[in-house]
Amino acid sequence: MKSRLLCAALAATALVCQFTSAQANCVISPDHKSIGVVTDNGASDEKTCSVSCKVDTKVGVLQVGCGGTTPPLAKGHSLCGFDKPEAFYNKVVSSEDSCKGGEAEAPTAVAPVAAAVPKEGFSCRISPDGKTVDAMIANPYKGETSCQMDCHMSTTNAGTSMSVSCAGPVTPGVGQVVLCSHAVDKGRAVKMISGHGDCTRPLAERTDAEKAQEKKAADDEEAEVDKLMNRPMPEPSAAQKAANKADEEELEKIGNDSVKLREYMDKKMNDAMQKAMKQMNQ
Repeated sequence: MKSRLLCAALAATALVCQFTSAQANCVISPDHKSIGVVTDNGASDEKTCSVSCKVDTKVGVLQVGCGGTTPPLAKGHSLCGFDKPEAFYNKVVSSEDSCKGGEAEAPTAVAPVAAAVPKEGFSCRISPDGKTVDAMIANPYKGETSCQMDCHMSTTNAGTSMSVSCAGPVTPGVGQVVLCSHAVDKGRAVKMISGHGDCTRPLAERTDAEKAQEKKAADDEEAEVDKLMNRPMPEPSAAQKAANKADEEELEKIGNDSVKLREYMDKKMNDAMQKAMKQMNQ
């Protein structure tokens, strides 16, 4: 009996150690609004370390990570941190540290990962290897409609980032779907810097007030176009009138001579370009 209890205790200890190891590189604050990426350096020389963690968040499992120089014999050295205005980070699923090697994923019994697709909102999902970014969005309306997404992601290439933008029809009631995917050409995608997504409310679901507002906006735009189209042309100045008359006289002299007409047109174009360049440089 004691032997079985001892084995069970050892197994539980190993499980907790494995989970703690997975969390060691990414530390979530007690209010779940922030996450810090840290590493250790047991060597007596300075090292450049890169850390990447899979983190279960409010919008699903995301990749969080960064890299940097770690001092010798450092313990829990901070590489970077990310903050959100509200609780966002749930738990660390797994982590990889270039200075330590890859670590095992957290056991499902200790850190279950939500497998269900988020039912609302949008997300910029990074593949586990960081080589693909999926722009995902859910249609909140009852009917099919057009949705659009923009994702801005940081990458492992210093000072670089990448953007993913797309639009398309989305079926209602299926949660977040992949609107488009983008392959990362150089390095790996690390985290979402910013993102935006929205869906157009179907006409059948718009309120009378919304329809009236849209009609007013369309009428105002049409009225503005009509106003511009019907605006009288400004009266040319005396200098412009003189220049126009000189052009007419010159064209009458040229007549049907195609060579002289070509030379005249080239000269006018060159004069116009030089005038435009002079105005730009002023």
